[in-house]
Amino acid sequence: MPICFKAALCLQQHVKPITHKKLPDFRPVARDEMRDIWTRYPDPDVRRLTLEIERYRRVMGEVDSLYRSFEQAWKDAVGGDLVALHRFKLLMLEERERAKL
Repeated sequence: MPICFKAALCLQQHVKPITHKKLPDFRPVARDEMRDIWTRYPDPDVRRLTLEIERYRRVMGEVDSLYRSFEQAWKDAVGGDLVALHRFKLLMLEERERAKL
């Protein structure tokens, strides 16, 4: 059995879903709302939170790009889908849709 296939089987056996207390439903903050909040509230804590949200959105975009590279490399080397990678893809799609990133 190829090493990468053994590693995939091992990874699939050890990937467990992380459970958190569910957040209440809420409407994501749009970019124009973020700009407005930044302008209206010069408080350093509000600005820091605004920057954190923007940073998170940029990181999610980079993670999505890395995911696509990893997925293609996996398919080229092994073929098929890795279960953990598929779950990750679904999570990214859900978050992108929710936040319209």
